[in-house]
Amino acid sequence: MVLALLLAGALALVLGIAPASAQPAPPDNAEDAATALEQVQREAEALTEEWHAAKDELTARQDELERMSAAVEPARQAADAARAGEEEYRLQVDALTMSTFEGGNLDQFNALLASGSPEDFLDQMSVLELLATDQRAALEQLIAVVEQTEAAQAEADAATARAQSAADAAVAAEQDVAARKRDAEMRIEEAERLLERLSPQERSDRLGPAVDGPSGPVTGSGAGVVALRAAITQLGKPYQWGAEGPGSFDCSGLTSWAFSEAGVTLPRSSSQQARVGQAVAWDDMRPGDLVFYYSPVSHVGIYAGDGKMVNAPQSGDVVKYATVSSSAFSGARRL
Repeated sequence: MVLALLLAGALALVLGIAPASAQPAPPDNAEDAATALEQVQREAEALTEEWHAAKDELTARQDELERMSAAVEPARQAADAARAGEEEYRLQVDALTMSTFEGGNLDQFNALLASGSPEDFLDQMSVLELLATDQRAALEQLIAVVEQTEAAQAEADAATARAQSAADAAVAAEQDVAARKRDAEMRIEEAERLLERLSPQERSDRLGPAVDGPSGPVTGSGAGVVALRAAITQLGKPYQWGAEGPGSFDCSGLTSWAFSEAGVTLPRSSSQQARVGQAVAWDDMRPGDLVFYYSPVSHVGIYAGDGKMVNAPQSGDVVKYATVSSSAFSGARRL
């Protein structure tokens, strides 16, 4: 038995398989369940946002692959045309060389080179210049065509290499999406199981008191304000992992949907949304700004004014107003 365990362990090391770690015992009371749920919710949200980011990356890599692949065939055709032109000029040079040889020009060269005075030599060079003009022009043209062919072939090779690199990146991105999705789903299932352990009152308590929106109507213009107005129309819609509307949303699903209503396409993940537009300080936030939580970023909402934002907060909750947390705040962006 001991030998079998040792062999199994050695095999795992050889194959690079990490031994299964013991799973922590599930919480046995509501308080511990609520604490564990908060942690797992955070992890699930972060993993879900990583999954969205991986999907954005996959889309970018697939677009790049299409562009790179489209460039390969024209580059190959250009290389083939350059080679055909090179062969044509080679035939012309060969014909000109043969004509010079058969016309006795080489014998004339030898006779000229046998001159015995500087004056004769200069005369010989002038004659040689005239005789060699056609050959030199043809050779120069051939050299230029050869260089063009080499450049065209190099571009074709480079286009092929770029396409292959893009294909490899797309495959890696696709594998990353699958891995991120699997990790997120595991955490989501765990969060849902913990959520089921809470009583209705405990579920209500964890959502906190209701927060009213800012006083007065939303004023102003710009994409952010239009997006804010759109997000407000979704108040009360349920939170759902990975959802992007219109029936339900997760945090970045709500913001990407709202800004699409304003004619702006945002990346799908909160971490990528945190890179668009211009950075805004805490004291300078205006209605319509994107508000981000945690480092690395894993949650996003839309600032509504009066220190409040509209967001899709967590599983079991709905799209609602919330007071912006200074402790969770990691930045804001304005489009």
